[in-house]
This record gives sequence, structure tokens and C-alpha cells, in this order.
Amino acid sequence: MINAEIEARELQNKLSHICPDAKIDFKIPTANEAVITIHNPNGGLPINIFSNDFDHEFKVIYFKTPRFFPSNQDGIDALLKAISDYITGKIVYMDIISTSNNSYPRDRLVPVSELPEADLDKLARLCINKNLLSESELRFELQAGSSICINFWDQNKNFCYKMQNGKLIKE
Repeated sequence: MINAEIEARELQNKLSHICPDAKIDFKIPTANEAVITIHNPNGGLPINIFSNDFDHEFKVIYFKTPRFFPSNQDGIDALLKAISDYITGKIVYMDIISTSNNSYPRDRLVPVSELPEADLDKLARLCINKNLLSESELRFELQAGSSICINFWDQNKNFCYKMQNGKLIKE
């Protein structure tokens, strides 16, 4: 058994206590890599967690941007907290659906408490602070019909910010 497999199996066991309603798969795609997939029982995207024998860390992907956690106890605790916060709705991932043909291969995790109502200035500050988009990129994209989407584990709670008749709305 490879180290990555041992660490990943231990993590899989801990994850089963955090998300008991989710199906959790374990795979070994290569000789030195292990992958845990937490399937979303609400029909949304799964969470994928990668481990290998070389990096001594876990790579977690909610949607686009990988997040890295050391494979030591502090890193595992932080990983478990981050996944628990996402599954319980305390954090969401925010991304952009661009209609301007620009590619934004990133998303950002955001505490739900930081999400603004339909206020363009507050949304701009949040996007800048989280390094999702610059203010000029945000204004350009919204004017072009793009949406800033807020994605929960429970996809029934998802919504997007977009411009309509010169005003920012949530839908």
C-alpha cells in the first residue's frame, strides 16, 4: 500500500463522519496517487481530493481552483473544516459565467456572511478582495451580460448576480 493510499483512506474515514449522506468513492488511478470523490447527494458537483506520494499534501477541487492542504494533522484538520463548512452551507464557491468569451479558470471560496445583497459596489469589493476579478473586469463582464454565480453544496440555494436594466439583481 502506498503512503498516499494510506493517508487517503484515513481521510476518507474522517470524511464519512462529516458528510454521512454523501457517497464517497476511493480510487487509485496510478501507482502513486489516490483520489477521493465526495458525491453530492443534492445533484451538484462532487468534491475531489487528490493525494500522491510526492507532494505530501492533499489537493481539493470544488469546481475550478485547486486548494492545497498539507498532509500533516493541522492540514487535515483545516481540510476537514473547509469541507464541513461547504457542506453545511457556511461557505460557497463564487465564479463567473462569462458571455464575453473571456476565460476565467478560477473560483473563490467565500463565507456566506460576506455575500452582499444586490449592491454593485459591495460585489466589486468582494470580487477584488477574493481576487476573482478586478473592478474593471467585473463591470465589463456584467455589462456584457455575464453572471457572478454563488454555488452552494445544496444547488437549490444557488443564485447569480447579473445586470438587468442597469441594476444589479440576484436571481
